[in-house]
Amino acid sequence: MAEVNLKKYLVMKPEVRNIFEDLEVYKQFCVDYGYIYDERHLYNERTPYGEFVRYQNGKNPWDYWRSPRRERTDFRPRDANSNWKVREQR
Repeated sequence: MAEVNLKKYLVMKPEVRNIFEDLEVYKQFCVDYGYIYDERHLYNERTPYGEFVRYQNGKNPWDYWRSPRRERTDFRPRDANSNWKVREQR
């Protein structure tokens, strides 16, 4: 009797299997596009997982490995009386 219950307890349920499959696919997306992978982000739209969902719906994600960084050339301080000066480019 105990063996039957133990065998039934150790079977992975379809919901749990689905979560682990989603984690594997999300991890591969993070590796491919340079996003930070964290298991806590799963099913949270305000994290890189939201970008993953948009990618699955057919939109192109921002690629952190290949996309160039944008320069902040028009930065000015909020305080007009500060001693801030434009730094010369090297």
